[in-house]
Amino acid sequence: QDLLALHLLLSCYDIIYDLNLRIIMTEIWDKVYSKDSAFFGEEPSSFSRICYIDFKKHHVKKLLELGCGQGRDTLFFASHELDIYAIDSSKVAIESLKQKIRKEKISIKLRQFDAKQGIPFGNKYFDAVYSHMFYNMRFTDVELRFLFWESSRVLKNNGLLFFSVRSDKDVLYNKGQKVDNNIYEINGFQMRFFTKEQIKSFLVNHFEIKNIEGYEVPVSLYLVLCYKK
Repeated sequence: QDLLALHLLLSCYDIIYDLNLRIIMTEIWDKVYSKDSAFFGEEPSSFSRICYIDFKKHHVKKLLELGCGQGRDTLFFASHELDIYAIDSSKVAIESLKQKIRKEKISIKLRQFDAKQGIPFGNKYFDAVYSHMFYNMRFTDVELRFLFWESSRVLKNNGLLFFSVRSDKDVLYNKGQKVDNNIYEINGFQMRFFTKEQIKSFLVNHFEIKNIEGYEVPVSLYLVLCYKK
């Protein structure tokens, strides 16, 4: 009984620590976005342009973006007549993107939401799920497996999952203070890096990998293109 009580107590501490960490990281991004309305720039990422070619080829209509931030890729996809849904945990980012949507008079379905709680949409709802460096946030292995499972759940049969992540070839890999498996605190941000083998291990149960490609500008990334099994 004493051991069970201790285990429950430690589990409660873990939950509280995780919740506090989520709040802290969201507050950090809120501050970043409050100071700079285009922290990552105004132009869409090169990755979004690469993905759009495949989206057209596969007749993607309904697209979900995870971790949309201030929306540079979101706006790009919406301007090309995709029916886009986007979520981010930062209230500041979502409010900023809402202003841009009103200004440009385009349609995007936005939601402030922490994806660690799941993806707030029904089964087989999307043709594709997209994210650019979203998984580089402080996600544990368990959380990543859950997120990829959730992505599979909301994708239609043979749906596309396209994402980019910081790679183990990046100059910042193994720099800063290590806080967890492949997660380092660098300049106040906690960043996760990936090897190709880790990416494959996270996807193997739910996705067929089309390609994992190294990309070096402006940071070292792996660009991952795959299909729902």
